Amino acid sequence: MENNESYTEITTKSWGTRIADSIKSVLLGVILFLASFVVLWWNEGRAVRTSEGLEEGLSQVISVNPDAINEANDGKLIHISGIIITQDTLRDNEFNIKANALKLKREVEMYQWVEEEKETKEKQIGGSEKTTTTYEYLKKWVDIVVNSDDFKVKEGHSNPSGFPYSPYTISASEAKLGAFILSGDLISQINEFTPYPINNFDSQSYRNARMVNEGNGNHGNGIIQKIYIGKGEPANPEIGDVKVSFKTVNSGNRYSIIAKQIKNTFEPFTTKSGISIQMVSPGVVSAEQMFSSAQKGNTITTWILRLIGFLMMFGGISLIFKPLVVLADVLPFLGNLLNLGLSLFSGVVSFGLSLITIAIAWIFYRPALGITLLVIAIITAAYLIVKGSKGKTNKS
Repeated sequence: MENNESYTEITTKSWGTRIADSIKSVLLGVILFLASFVVLWWNEGRAVRTSEGLEEGLSQVISVNPDAINEANDGKLIHISGIIITQDTLRDNEFNIKANALKLKREVEMYQWVEEEKETKEKQIGGSEKTTTTYEYLKKWVDIVVNSDDFKVKEGHSNPSGFPYSPYTISASEAKLGAFILSGDLISQINEFTPYPINNFDSQSYRNARMVNEGNGNHGNGIIQKIYIGKGEPANPEIGDVKVSFKTVNSGNRYSIIAKQIKNTFEPFTTKSGISIQMVSPGVVSAEQMFSSAQKGNTITTWILRLIGFLMMFGGISLIFKPLVVLADVLPFLGNLLNLGLSLFSGVVSFGLSLITIAIAWIFYRPALGITLLVIAIITAAYLIVKGSKGKTNKS
């Protein structure tokens, strides 16, 4: 059998069915439209609270010597840098892996059938729509179980129902930075994994098992050792074959921490704005750099959520007017023309309403900046209206 197969299905939806479906979608459009205001408003409040909390944290944080516990700093936000070590030995008894590390991760891949779906739609004169769907079946190494029962064509594309070996991550029960003991929350934030060499694997204990290397260069420059288990060969695998590899977060690396000191350990620091501060960065990083990075992350998150809010509003308005487009699709070129016009309309309205919503939210949370944004929004809207009216006057 080839490494990929395909199946094509052609369906046609009548004009009447499309109109009925578009009318049903209006309710979803209304929900998306209204929800977009909630997302935009909530996001601005979240952004302001986070920014104010980080500013408060920066104004209060103190850098301390990690080798000595100062009881006077109990309850204060502190910053320390140093080497994190653990005495724990993490074990994978199934494959006889032992590592003195902060974390040990077992990764499992299985060779499986994967269904990829490609769809094209073509409007027909009279308002119907022809949909051509191509289902392509590929054999790939995948790190999740692919349920082949959901495939369009199940016959000949069956996958195992689960992994023979489960992926997992375990963490050290205790780690220290100088005289301080790290909390489990802090350890969970340390995820600088590196490939772990498999030196003591006994292939005789596993049927059809062998070692394989993947990547380029020596172990430190990209080679990952994996345990291949299956009926096939690494160069010619069979469905159900698996590859198991390990990664660790090493003990003995330098990190910087910002958190509230509680005796000789840490917990999140709660600011007046209600946000929690507990940060870990690899390497020796100043408190100012860590807070600056957090502020940049807050800005990126804010703009992502603004875009999501805008797209929700745009999608909502488009769905509300979709019945008009489908009605015009009785002549495909007319429907396409109307769809283009409504898309432009939806975009302009969504942009304006999003900007006004953000501005009003900022007036509520930060009046000075909010009023500036609102003025910009009003000027933009007025410009578009005047430009549109001039265009109509020139045409007449």
